[in-house]
Amino acid sequence: MNVLIIGVSGFIGRQLYSTLSQEGHNVVGCSRKRVSMIKWQALNFHQSVDEWEKQLIDVELVINAVGIFQESKHETFSAVHEEGPKRLFDACQNMNVKVMQISAIGAQKENPISEFLQSKRVSDQYLLKQKGVNIVLYPGIVLGEQGRSTRQLSVMAHMICMPLLFGQHKELPAISLQQLMSVIVELINSWPTQSVNLCLLAKPETMESLLTNVRYWMGMNKGHFFVIPKIVVHSLFVLFPKLSMGAFNQQSLTMASEYQYDNDLQRPLAITDHTKKHLTSLLNQTASDALLNDQASKGFKKQMRSRFLFYINLIVLGMIWIMSGLSSLINIEQSRELITSIGISGLLGYWLIQVAAIGDVLLGFILLTGLILPQFINRVIYFQIGVMLIYTLIITVSAPIFWLHPFAPIVKNFAMLVLSLYLLNEKIEKE
Repeated sequence: MNVLIIGVSGFIGRQLYSTLSQEGHNVVGCSRKRVSMIKWQALNFHQSVDEWEKQLIDVELVINAVGIFQESKHETFSAVHEEGPKRLFDACQNMNVKVMQISAIGAQKENPISEFLQSKRVSDQYLLKQKGVNIVLYPGIVLGEQGRSTRQLSVMAHMICMPLLFGQHKELPAISLQQLMSVIVELINSWPTQSVNLCLLAKPETMESLLTNVRYWMGMNKGHFFVIPKIVVHSLFVLFPKLSMGAFNQQSLTMASEYQYDNDLQRPLAITDHTKKHLTSLLNQTASDALLNDQASKGFKKQMRSRFLFYINLIVLGMIWIMSGLSSLINIEQSRELITSIGISGLLGYWLIQVAAIGDVLLGFILLTGLILPQFINRVIYFQIGVMLIYTLIITVSAPIFWLHPFAPIVKNFAMLVLSLYLLNEKIEKE
């Protein structure tokens, strides 16, 4: 079958291309970012129906795996989840091309709980009303090496004591990437007789169980846990609506925390008995148990250790700035001696100490906000590198004797500088 995958550069799209190619299908990938080593076409979600029709010549099946969890200046939920897909679906109907839409769990509800899910539902319902026989899939949190959720969970799993964001007994809607691929292959081989929408969830599991298996998957022992009250998580998002911790943002956490398991969308009359058994078999194994069928690759484990160290180093650097500022305020007399040695005394010296100390503390706290507002990290690191260089230059010119001070206040700046450059390099590489 000739298959066009929309969103082939994404986590699910990449695996779909690989899986369906191995199944013998003639697969072409379509995305905004060029993907090497595959049959690739450029994606323009703003193109007209006529332009889509030209791109769909000889295509028998379109799989739409495009999606964003958070809006940006260039990408909105409406453009990515509604307007673009509608034009694509109209073209598919005109060209008699079957469509499989990869949506998200929660979008099947009459009143989805987030803007992300609401926009997904718009295009889902539009597709299901088309004349052809199409499929909408609602997978839960998809676990696999390249998934953002899995990567963030894997970083979290390195902690000595891991936070439970949804409480101790809350069951999460999840499915492993391999489980999802097996269902998609089954549906393509046994296409239903009428349009269907299916919730795809593995056996329910708590976050504690999931994180424990993620640790085993990466070759670690069972860890320890503590519960973060729901009101704390909610308060953070009230203060920082665009707060994002990897894959965890207001949209995804709300979706996971509010979801209740149900199977009301499975339409047995439209699918074969073999497909029904395949869907039922998902409930025999949790998503994280399915991960354990294979160990995480060495490269993935190395990346997650590196990412965990990145966060640890970010915290350490932030605390150094905070303690440096507090030390200057607490030991005010020693600070005055230092400022006097460079030729500044009296009231001016006092206020300069206060301003510099408070600035150090603020800089430390701003750096720590990079844990939840990563878009600011680069600018903050550049700024604090500049502050360190200015401090070092002023003291070198005015009081060079401090280079030989037994507590090495100037020499230590170079250790902080190297740590800052490491954080900057890691952040840029991840982008």
